[in-house]
Amino acid sequence: MSAPPMFPPFGPGCACCPPTSWWRPEQATKAMADGPRRDGPKLLNTFTRTKVPFVPLEGNRVGWYICGPTVYDSAHMGHARNYVNFDVLRKVMAEYFRYDVRFVMNVTDIDDKIVMRAHLRRSEEVLLIAEGEGLKGNGSVQTGIKALKQLLESGEKNLGEQERLTGELADAIRAADPSLVSNGDDSHPLSKSWSIQDAYLQLAHKFEAEFMEDMRLMGVMKPDILTRVSEYTDKIVTYIEQIIERGYAYASNGSVYFDVPSFESSTNHKYAKLNKSALENVELAMDGEGALVGDASEKKAENDFVLWKKSKPGEPSWNSPWGMGRPGWHIECSAMCSDVLGETVDINGGGIDLNFPHHENQLAQSEAFFDCEQWVNTFIHTGHLHIDGLKMSKSLKNFITIGSTLEMYSARQVRFLFLLHQWSDPMDLTPVAENEKVTGFKQMEHAVAIEKVFVEFFHSVKGVMRNTPGGYSVDQEQTWGEHERTLSTAIDTARDSVHKAMLDNINTPAVIKALKELIGAVNVYLQKVDQKEVRPLLIDSAARFITTILYCLGVAETSSKVGFGEIGADADKSKKSGGNSSEETLAPALDLIVKFRDEMRLLAKSGADVNELMRACDRLRDEGLPAIGVKLDDRDGGALWKMSDPEELKKEQKRELEAKAKKEEETRKKKEEAARKLAEKDAAAKIDPSEMFKIGEYQFLYSEFDSEGIPLKTTDGTEIAKAQRKKLAKVHGAQKTAHEKYLAKVGMDNLKL
Repeated sequence: MSAPPMFPPFGPGCACCPPTSWWRPEQATKAMADGPRRDGPKLLNTFTRTKVPFVPLEGNRVGWYICGPTVYDSAHMGHARNYVNFDVLRKVMAEYFRYDVRFVMNVTDIDDKIVMRAHLRRSEEVLLIAEGEGLKGNGSVQTGIKALKQLLESGEKNLGEQERLTGELADAIRAADPSLVSNGDDSHPLSKSWSIQDAYLQLAHKFEAEFMEDMRLMGVMKPDILTRVSEYTDKIVTYIEQIIERGYAYASNGSVYFDVPSFESSTNHKYAKLNKSALENVELAMDGEGALVGDASEKKAENDFVLWKKSKPGEPSWNSPWGMGRPGWHIECSAMCSDVLGETVDINGGGIDLNFPHHENQLAQSEAFFDCEQWVNTFIHTGHLHIDGLKMSKSLKNFITIGSTLEMYSARQVRFLFLLHQWSDPMDLTPVAENEKVTGFKQMEHAVAIEKVFVEFFHSVKGVMRNTPGGYSVDQEQTWGEHERTLSTAIDTARDSVHKAMLDNINTPAVIKALKELIGAVNVYLQKVDQKEVRPLLIDSAARFITTILYCLGVAETSSKVGFGEIGADADKSKKSGGNSSEETLAPALDLIVKFRDEMRLLAKSGADVNELMRACDRLRDEGLPAIGVKLDDRDGGALWKMSDPEELKKEQKRELEAKAKKEEETRKKKEEAARKLAEKDAAAKIDPSEMFKIGEYQFLYSEFDSEGIPLKTTDGTEIAKAQRKKLAKVHGAQKTAHEKYLAKVGMDNLKL
């Protein structure tokens, strides 16, 4: 008997000896030929003004630099949109496309605006002290007040003179009342040791901390690397020296300027890559030099821009080969980004207002430093945010801070607002005001409504999943029918639509639309299928996909469990109860249950009718439960409870009450208008048709009438033309019909009496 055939064990014995043949399906062979399916997105590249396929410069790593804030004031909604947009783009690139992103952001903490604000703040504080009751009779103080106010009101930007006058006024105050300044506090505005070298940074640190807190409250991730100009002054000097050595910059009167003509004439360099009109737009280029710019005559060409500014009296300064000075605006980003990301950068970005001159000059400086043709691979710019079509600014009184916005809306709602507008497009906000105070934005109504769609969806899903924890039960049938297959197709369609939207310049409005359509499909499924026949695994699949995408967009806390979770400022509210014992956590609910039980007992003992019991139940639903963060939805077969933030429920109730009141007011006005018109109609119907042309609007128009009261002649004796009489007869006929109806109605009313 022959030996049985030998089969290799499971798995290959070696790479050249697989255990079995792999017969690929035809589609798989074609797919392999087409290459990988998951391409990177096409991003709107400012270099080309077109959507260009994004390809990292090195493997899967992405070096990404964005221009951070100039920290001289509170951040506003324009900042919110810019940094939330970049946060969304970053999350999508890292969490959806799975790139290894190194995200770098700078903080501009040396700037003309900061220096001027530090001086102004000191001057205002000193003036406030000087104008106090105890110093009104002091001649030196009053003289100092007058001189300083005169300079400030002139608008002249002479910081040296401002510092001198403020210092002299502070000296006069100290001499009059030494107790007004505390010893050892050099930052006090009255201190003789006060210095702009320290004061500018104290101001910058204050607003940097405020900005970073605003970003945290908005749910914006911290950068991987944060760079500050104040910590880079030595490296900036070295960077400028290299540009001079390469022949693309020159020193002049203690300042250093970039030589645009020399750079432009070089065979491997090109200026105006981002903005074709950069060489002609000299006025805008000068705006980028700052408010404390030096004499233009120091420059060789009008397009040249400053790399290092010679410091004047009243300005902070650092040592350099060209004398005491400070960095220009554009050079900081070149030096810091080059230091962290090197000779090539995958993505550089910022608001569209930075396109020129800042980014154009940043690009030129860096390419001059490395003597390379192209430093940045992809430049992306987020669109402007306008208030009623105008740029946000304090002078226009349309400056709305992030902090004040978060008092009106949740961080998630604001993020939804931005997600509903494509990040690269301009966006307009319309404030809603009461008594000159902004109470909201018109566009937020849509964002709040969209958020509610997702909130209600997650509540519905969780309601389904409560019956089958984890979506599985051995006792539950799992076989799919027609409705399940329809929903499965909807899930596949949503995945495809979301992916296409992500590839298309990370089109967040289209992503939200696709998710919303999937929610609609799930809701239809839940309506058509009996609750006991629902397939929880399928519902869970749809809900987890939606949660994952919302996580990638930064409006869900995590992708590991279904639902929003809490982000930013919303998470802070939840953490307030963190670490509490079970008793502390349950206390509000238990108190409410006991109170409701006591009320029910009293009503029952007093023989209350059904209506009183129902009103008590409604009070529990509308007042008691929302106060502890629970919302009840009355449904056939039993109410559905939903957990939410109590403050958000209050706001939702307020909006619903306001909408109800508005609707009731509109209904009341419509009824009043209808009643008025009916009254006018009844009053007109009372008039006997034989008299109608002798009174009211017709009085004094006619002098002779026929037997029915239809005019024959006008007051001047002119006989009325046949065509005109025909028109008057028609009006008379209509009045006759109305009058007869009126008489019939009066007769019926009298009969009823």
